[in-house]
Amino acid sequence: MVTSIVSALLLACAGHSIETVNHVNDAALLPVGARSAGVAGVGIGLAGDPSHLASSPAGLADVERPEVVVHHASLYEDLSLSQDEIYLAVPLSYGTLGLGVSRIGADGILRAEAGQAPDFADPSTFSATDWIASLAFARTWFDRRLRAGASLRVLGRDIDSYYGAGAQLDASAVWVQDGIRAGVRLDRGLGGLATWESGRTEYTPPDLMLGVGYERRLPYFYGTGAMAWETSGLLREQSGSSFSQDDARPWVDPWLFLRSSRLAGEFRFDMGLVLRAGCEIQSLTRLLDFLQGEDQQGQFGDSRGSVSAGAGYLWSNRVRVDYALSAHPDLGTTQRISLGIVFGKDQKRELPRSRPEIPEERDSDVPDDAVKDSVVPGISLPVPADTLADAVGEPPESTFAAPTDPVQDTVVANPTQVDSAVSQEPAATDSVARTPVAPVEPAPTAPVEPVAPVPAKPVPVKPTVPADEWDAPEQVAP
Repeated sequence: MVTSIVSALLLACAGHSIETVNHVNDAALLPVGARSAGVAGVGIGLAGDPSHLASSPAGLADVERPEVVVHHASLYEDLSLSQDEIYLAVPLSYGTLGLGVSRIGADGILRAEAGQAPDFADPSTFSATDWIASLAFARTWFDRRLRAGASLRVLGRDIDSYYGAGAQLDASAVWVQDGIRAGVRLDRGLGGLATWESGRTEYTPPDLMLGVGYERRLPYFYGTGAMAWETSGLLREQSGSSFSQDDARPWVDPWLFLRSSRLAGEFRFDMGLVLRAGCEIQSLTRLLDFLQGEDQQGQFGDSRGSVSAGAGYLWSNRVRVDYALSAHPDLGTTQRISLGIVFGKDQKRELPRSRPEIPEERDSDVPDDAVKDSVVPGISLPVPADTLADAVGEPPESTFAAPTDPVQDTVVANPTQVDSAVSQEPAATDSVARTPVAPVEPAPTAPVEPVAPVPAKPVPVKPTVPADEWDAPEQVAP
């Protein structure tokens, strides 16, 4: 019903008939980047990167810093097909923007008339090229739990000077919570449309995929692991798998639906290394048959299903290299390599590696020299001289005598002396040692001979005691 309505709208706009086919804009179905190919194109259940601007645009919301990637692929062994592209993702305050340009082409294709073999003695060749321009946008809602995005892809085709154009709209939405990712992907959106200079117009209806994944930190392996599963198409009658064209919808053939779905895994080490793999479940069933020594090729189809594997490395959070090797059951192997450059500040590197030292609090009005002079031997913390005077109080002038013995000066720096009445009371600050001195007799009026001062007996300073012994006040020696 939806296909009929969309076809009618396109028919009214184009003014001529539209042919519904199953393989419009197939070049846009190729994986973008080596990372996407390494996980068999699974995008919903895994963390996103710039390559998600094509398969699952919602994954662009996972990109934290701007990144530009160049990618090259040699497609299907000896078919002389290549895929070259450059794409980037830029996080903005209101979302993430993705841009990309791809070229898929082949040169030196032998020309032959219908029903005739090519002339190898005097071969005639031609080339075929598809250009794809992608514009994608994604953003988040509900504290970054809901992520959604859309991608508009415009195609231009040149086959032996025969031109055509196409367009399609892809979209996806993913819910992320407690390491679980679940979402949907709308392939071709309202449908894929292609027109040719001959006047022929082709249309492919949209398709819907479901996916789920789980990610968990594994500290014993020094990294993070993720697993994801994605279904085949649920709307189109013709399966999009690599080994079957039958109807793989679950209510039609549940077993074929399961075998045509895809499974992927990825492990990211803290040191920057990434290992990944993906496959169609069909390939696992054929592997079990091989291990059991049974040939059930007729029972499970003529093809083994696609398999992919890859690895990557991130240097200093700035340079990213990814490699992927994928095997198509009928077309052979494909090798891909991507090089990414990450821009912007690394928020993780800005965090201090250790706890910063906290400066000691002291009165800003006290000069540094006063703080140094007020250090008492045996006490680890500097005490300002003004603080000592405020704690003890200003003594009467007649009861104090400045020490003249250099020995005493080495015992107590900047001393404070009190009379016997004051010394009997507990001091306000037990951490400071004081030396009591007898009152000095007033000098006689007649000049007398100077008498050598009696050296004061040094008073031992009580060492620092644990915190649990500070409850009782310290007794000062008379």
